[in-house]
Amino acid sequence: MGLSIVLTHDVDSVRKPISHVLRVWRRFRTVDLIKHLLHLTNLYNNIEDLMRIEDSCGVRSTIFFPVSLFPIEEVLDSVRILQRGGWEIGLHVVIEPIQTVALVRQQYDLFTFVTGVKPLGVRSHYLIFRRELVPVYRELGIVYDSTLRVEESKSFDPFSLEDLIELPIAVMDADLFGRYRLSEEVALRYIYRRIEEAKDVGAKYFTILFHQESLRMRGGRIYSRLVKELSQRFSVVRCIDVVKEVRGYVK
Repeated sequence: MGLSIVLTHDVDSVRKPISHVLRVWRRFRTVDLIKHLLHLTNLYNNIEDLMRIEDSCGVRSTIFFPVSLFPIEEVLDSVRILQRGGWEIGLHVVIEPIQTVALVRQQYDLFTFVTGVKPLGVRSHYLIFRRELVPVYRELGIVYDSTLRVEESKSFDPFSLEDLIELPIAVMDADLFGRYRLSEEVALRYIYRRIEEAKDVGAKYFTILFHQESLRMRGGRIYSRLVKELSQRFSVVRCIDVVKEVRGYVK
């Protein structure tokens, strides 16, 4: 079995105030910026673009939606279209510093109530990992988490955490273009170098995280090219596909 690429996305936002857009205008192409300012498009809601890109390559991904970062009802139609189209919907949990467990349970309950989706996987906002939440997730019916980085877990492959499967993140767009401000070409070379590292150690999976709101930003625009190239060289799967393969889990 060769290396499989696990495509994932977090939906941190689907809109920003004009004041924010004008402050970060250099991130966008001029034509996209003008269309946004004229209310012809929305620079921060690229869910349809994401679907188009992946569908054109014959692949599907896992998309983690929150209930507390923006009103989930704003993307309810998108959630339903994605699910019908074969994309996996996960819960993007926000870990609060107080009443942590109660609010995680509440987020799960509201998510299932509003969307009708019972998510099988979670990823925490800001990649905040709390081991004490593992039994809470299992109690809710969650079977996997994808919050830890490869650098923390020291493994590209999934592993068990008290009967919860952990899928480590190998590469994240926010690191490449936000934290380290790499150029698009250097970022692509880095991603492929990391993939070669995973292959060299015999890894079976390589998990990529791109935020959907970044797809029209400098850096995030490489996603279309990246998916096309990866789909021609590797098997591309969703998180739940990995869980089924490693645990024999069937929904």
